[in-house]
Amino acid sequence: MHVPPSGPSPLVGRAAQLQALVQAAGRPPRVLVITGEAGIGKTRIVREMLRSPALQRLPHLIGNCIETMEAPPLAPVIDALSCLPAPALLQPEDVAGVLAPVLPSLAHLLAPPPPPLQDARAERYRRLRAARALLAATRPAVLVLEDVHWADPSTGEFLRLLVTNLPAHLSVILTGRDDMPRSAGQPLPGSWLSGTRIHEIRLEALTPHETGMLAAQLMGASTVPEHVAQRLHRRTAGIPFAIEEVVRLVVENDAGTSGTGEVIEGAGLPAPVRRVFLERLAALSEPARDIVAAAAVAGRPVTIDLLADITGLSESETRRAVTLALDHGALYPASAGTLDFRHSLARQAAYEAICEFERSPLHLRAAKAALAHISPPPLAEIAHHYQQAGHPKEYLRYTEAAGDRATARGDTSTASRHYLTALADHPSTGARLRLGIKLGQSALSAMPDPATIPALRRILTDDEPPQAAAGELRLYLGTLMRNQAGLGLAGLAELARAADDLCDTAPELAARAMSAIAIPSLQGWPLSEHLAWLKKAEALISRIADPVQRTAIAANRASVLMFTGDPHAWNAVAALPHTPSSAAEEVQLARAHVNLAHATTALGYPATARKHLAQADRTLGHNGIPYLEGLAETAHLLLAWTTGQWDELAQRAERALHLYTDIRDLAAETLLVRGLVALHQIGDTAAARNHLANAASTAQLDTGIVLPAAAAALARVHLAADRPDHAHTATAHTLDHIRRTGGWIWATDLAPTAVEALVRTGRQAQAHQLVEDFTQGIGGRRAPAADASLLTCRAHLAPPDQDADSVESLFTQAALAWEKASRPLETAHAFHSAARHRLPQDPQHGQKLGDRALEIYWHLGAQWDSRHCHRLLRRHGLTPDNKRGPLGYGDGLSPPANTKSPGSPRRATPTEPSPKCCTSRHAQPNTMSPASCANSG
Repeated sequence: MHVPPSGPSPLVGRAAQLQALVQAAGRPPRVLVITGEAGIGKTRIVREMLRSPALQRLPHLIGNCIETMEAPPLAPVIDALSCLPAPALLQPEDVAGVLAPVLPSLAHLLAPPPPPLQDARAERYRRLRAARALLAATRPAVLVLEDVHWADPSTGEFLRLLVTNLPAHLSVILTGRDDMPRSAGQPLPGSWLSGTRIHEIRLEALTPHETGMLAAQLMGASTVPEHVAQRLHRRTAGIPFAIEEVVRLVVENDAGTSGTGEVIEGAGLPAPVRRVFLERLAALSEPARDIVAAAAVAGRPVTIDLLADITGLSESETRRAVTLALDHGALYPASAGTLDFRHSLARQAAYEAICEFERSPLHLRAAKAALAHISPPPLAEIAHHYQQAGHPKEYLRYTEAAGDRATARGDTSTASRHYLTALADHPSTGARLRLGIKLGQSALSAMPDPATIPALRRILTDDEPPQAAAGELRLYLGTLMRNQAGLGLAGLAELARAADDLCDTAPELAARAMSAIAIPSLQGWPLSEHLAWLKKAEALISRIADPVQRTAIAANRASVLMFTGDPHAWNAVAALPHTPSSAAEEVQLARAHVNLAHATTALGYPATARKHLAQADRTLGHNGIPYLEGLAETAHLLLAWTTGQWDELAQRAERALHLYTDIRDLAAETLLVRGLVALHQIGDTAAARNHLANAASTAQLDTGIVLPAAAAALARVHLAADRPDHAHTATAHTLDHIRRTGGWIWATDLAPTAVEALVRTGRQAQAHQLVEDFTQGIGGRRAPAADASLLTCRAHLAPPDQDADSVESLFTQAALAWEKASRPLETAHAFHSAARHRLPQDPQHGQKLGDRALEIYWHLGAQWDSRHCHRLLRRHGLTPDNKRGPLGYGDGLSPPANTKSPGSPRRATPTEPSPKCCTSRHAQPNTMSPASCANSG
């Protein structure tokens, strides 16, 4: 990683202010006042001003005011005048000779120093006049006095004298903090300059975006990720000095990284930031330091009452101490009448300044104060205080209570973290069993945490729970393994053990385990075994009284039947409750709708899929569950792809992959969409093959979507490049899965390319057998997409000597079937294949078929397919320069009015809105249902 430079940091977010300051300074006489808090970049912007062409060649007279009682009067002004080059000084008044002893480099140009005056006040005023006289006698120059909040009284008097009669050629730049204590006696910089030509600005903290820009420049990178910029901004409050120090510490301590958010949080406290804060603490009284320590321990915005309880000070003492802390910038006013630190670095510096032996009692008092003054009490914070105070029993009790509250609020991800924390430290076997079951319940609908599955396994192994508890833990463990961890077969085995453990003692949980096993997968068991488990679950329904559990099982039944194209699925869907009796039942129905949306999209019922997604979205909008939200988003992406709604689909898929990269099956579906977009819309075959291969290797619980579609797209790339043997190889593995499981309904996307590859490699017998197996496998199923796929397969089987009209008729029937299933890309592929078969015998008619394919490709924005269709036409002499025009519009040379060439990459406006993009990652209410892709509950 690039090491930040030791010189001036990059200037970010100040362009407009810098321009205004330079313009003002270039029109003397002028006083420029630059204010802001410590570390905001006042000196940095002054340096940049002095480098500007308007000021660079002028003498720069720079002095710095210092917080000290030892500096002689006018010290910063004398320092500034010492920078004056002799050639720039014209003949000054004689009074300037007073300063000859302190300005040896200019003494030969000054009158001899007069004898001192007896009146000290008169002598001081004469020195002020002498300094002004020197400035009045210079050529055009820039006077810079930094940190005038520390100005000694003589310097303050000099500035008042100077600005009342500012020399015509002089620009004065003053910098000062506006967060200084008013009780210190220093005036606010510029507050006494009324009536003069002043240009005053206040530098504000950087925004999160500007923080990211500064961090990127410091690291030598083009950008930093948005989440890194956000975290860095929270850590530093956008103060450039703090940003630079944190980035420097990140680079020095972790030079091999790119500055992730976690590295930023763990980078520690930069020493310069610590020094600045400790200087502020040193100026405080002991009660004020106690107040700051209490605020640091509290770890949140605090009220005066809370601070009084933690410190033990009286209300009046607390108020005086708070005023002092505010005056010195140790604390800042926050919202709703509370106090807080400027940024987390300041809080960390204050906390580290507390002696170790003082922290424990402070945390104990903070826990009790939070219980007394904050409603509802912040249970997680209270748990933390008890932990730091050395009270483990209270720590574990409040940690579990924090998890229970998060569960009640539907924040299952937070709940899972609290239960994991308590599990890690709890010594009691009974408590671990209780926490393990709570963890399992919440984790089913939370974002995956890699610690959850090992924690549940440890309880089963080490604590030897009784059969009923072990069965419930295995139910949660197996579902998590299957749905979220990508351990499909191992998860099924765990669920089967759970069903055996629970069958006698908890039939509702046993039925849930059985119905979860029933969700089929290309990488699971044969379809018949999954359906057998569904029958076992149905046999237990009469023993289940809980409506939520009954709905969960009914949801799984409807999902299983719909994924397999069973005609009874529609009755199962109709039998689902229309009016849920509780929020938990509503979540179960949302899970069903997301599963059904996936299934009906694959089957070729996009309008039905949209209805299911709309119902799921309504529930997730007010009762969102992160895993279900991710599953709903991948359903939106797949539906958008299959129906040709490709606008911004690549960006949406990229964002979804970032959000759900830890959930293998959601990532697999997203990678599939990215690969299909890269191939067909963008035409980047290298990226497409990479994404598609990653999708196939990532998928675990594949309900016939990822593996077949990825294999079909890879095979199509090979077929387009005239590599049919490679295409056959690309389809073989997934076809083996389909044959093993009997899931022929899932061959919809794959079968046409697999048959074409077999035919083009001379394997006609295998192609006929594949079509026969496909025909039998989807027999009796309700699946318009599968029916269209079968018609396409039969068209590809047509022998070379079959008449062109018959072959065209087969492909046209397939195209119309694909169109009925709202699959425009497959519709165009059918016309494209018809053109390929027709062109050798009838180029004119083949041209028309090619034009129909091109028109659909154009509306989709399928550039890769358009290019291959163009190439096909050119091979048959239908080139852009023949009389038919580029793509054959009768005898014209161009398309009809108000149309675009089918070869144009420009997209048509979609005829229906793009599905929404779910973005929330907040966990939601605890339910007894796992989510799955298909989601098994």
